[in-house]
Amino acid sequence: MGQVPENNERRSYLIVGNGRLARHFQYYFDSLDIPYYHWWRGSSQPFRDLLDQAEKILVLINDGAIEDFVRTHHQGNTVNKIWIHCSGMLSTPLAESAHPLTSFPKELFEPHIYSQIPFITEEGRLPFHVLFPELPNPHYTIPASIKPFYHAWCVMSGNFTTLLWQQFFTVLRERMKLPPAISYLYLDQIAGSLKHSKSPLTGPLARKDQTTIEKHLHVLRDDPFYEVYRAFLQAYDEMEQPKARTA
Repeated sequence: MGQVPENNERRSYLIVGNGRLARHFQYYFDSLDIPYYHWWRGSSQPFRDLLDQAEKILVLINDGAIEDFVRTHHQGNTVNKIWIHCSGMLSTPLAESAHPLTSFPKELFEPHIYSQIPFITEEGRLPFHVLFPELPNPHYTIPASIKPFYHAWCVMSGNFTTLLWQQFFTVLRERMKLPPAISYLYLDQIAGSLKHSKSPLTGPLARKDQTTIEKHLHVLRDDPFYEVYRAFLQAYDEMEQPKARTA
């Protein structure tokens, strides 16, 4: 979409930022023919010129910079504009919040994927259909007070498992001299079990095979993931204790 307003044309959205999330939003908006302006620090067009034309400012920059950016530019005739951020953790009176519950890689998705991404907004703030009336995405609300807890679990479930799988691929390649691609079926099976099975956990934890677990800890004693294994054992044990007391 063009950046320079033509014939006093007004567009609903001004996308701020030029990172992964901003590029994904632009592609999604383009696929739905939603007009928008786009500004980032390298833009030739002054921010104020685009700000005056837009109704909603979608601030897609680093979490730590969002409030300062909004505070700097939220003045004068911008009072009635809607400022929106997409941080899963930040809650601020300076802007509305709509967190897309997925991860955004460098590669763009197929267009139909974007409409399936759920958005999480804050209770008591503007609803999703007001923030993005053109988008058909599923959407839900949570209290602002639990957003840090919610986002911590997003990070653990997404980023931490990614670290585990990346290291597994590295071990196969460097220690076992095996191609990491042979583990993709294993990865797909685990993901499928998580989605469809009531009891997806397998292996020594599910079997309560303490002998195997001790051998694992022994061979991992000099590995950076030794403490990860122990931490998961402890977390699993604490999760199982209430079940044992009620059995």
